[in-house]
Amino acid sequence: MELKVEEFALNQFRSHLRAVGKYMDDPGVQEIMLNRPDDIWIESGGDMHKVDVPAITDVNMRSAVKALAGANHKEVQPALDCRMPGYRIAAALPPVGINGPAICIRKHARTRRSLDDYREAFVAGRLGDVARQQDEPTIDPADPDQVMGYIRWLVAAKKNILIAGSTGSGKTTFLNAVLALIPATERLLTIEDTAELQIHTPNAVSFESAPDQGVNIRTLVRLALRFRPDRIVVGEVRGAESYDLLDALNTGHSGGACTMHADSAELALHRLESMVRMSPDTANLPLPALRQQIANTFTAVIYCAHRGAVRGPERIVRLTGATETGYLTRTVFDATK
Repeated sequence: MELKVEEFALNQFRSHLRAVGKYMDDPGVQEIMLNRPDDIWIESGGDMHKVDVPAITDVNMRSAVKALAGANHKEVQPALDCRMPGYRIAAALPPVGINGPAICIRKHARTRRSLDDYREAFVAGRLGDVARQQDEPTIDPADPDQVMGYIRWLVAAKKNILIAGSTGSGKTTFLNAVLALIPATERLLTIEDTAELQIHTPNAVSFESAPDQGVNIRTLVRLALRFRPDRIVVGEVRGAESYDLLDALNTGHSGGACTMHADSAELALHRLESMVRMSPDTANLPLPALRQQIANTFTAVIYCAHRGAVRGPERIVRLTGATETGYLTRTVFDATK
């Protein structure tokens, strides 16, 4: 009986999204991403591209989410992670979905693969991209073009960046400049308490927390993992969600960034430790191990400051490791010297 109920719900779900039905049936399509009713992408053969489909309305998507929730014995909520026979489906409704309803449909493999099927993946040079294999540049900190080139390398090489500073130091404005460097071929997920980021990446989904409905930043970091992100960016970390972000950036979602309040680049790292400690998951994690995890996750801390009429990066600090007593760093750029 349960299976019949699930199949009925799946048929209801598909009927509301019939415009993408052919992609749900196409064995060559792995993921269907409805960023909003008029912005739909698919992943096929490892490549993502936008598709033109007959109009899907806001009502269609909301009705599909309602059917999805019912099949999973859940209430309709602004953030949902559900199953259907043959599919894993995540959904976000306003106010969490800043640009309207968003749904990401991941299809389970329908055929069993043998080791021989992976042969092509083991051919030398098949995996990885050129930008990520490029060596870290050595720069002259007195040359602004080289400093900007270093930041471009951080983004192109998919390094994780921590942007710190006091209130009004230009953290969000600088993060917007960094986001503009993300290649148009990548899928971006942004998470904020209050929407401020300016997104120009074609394939992007933006989430905003809704504390009054029980949806906080930590919930959204976990939901973002179900939306097939290439990069995850959090507008500002303040608490236990720091642990979830750290975990996400360490598990195949590099190239992320976040901002936080701190009075220096070094203090930002120690404040991050304290915020990660707010998660119950770190109760038994030794401090040296936590510091090593932070050092392994973030490549650079960019400290922003307000100096006269200038707001923006004052220092770039490269993390090179961690010890029991602290972090190993080197200064790449320092505007105060």
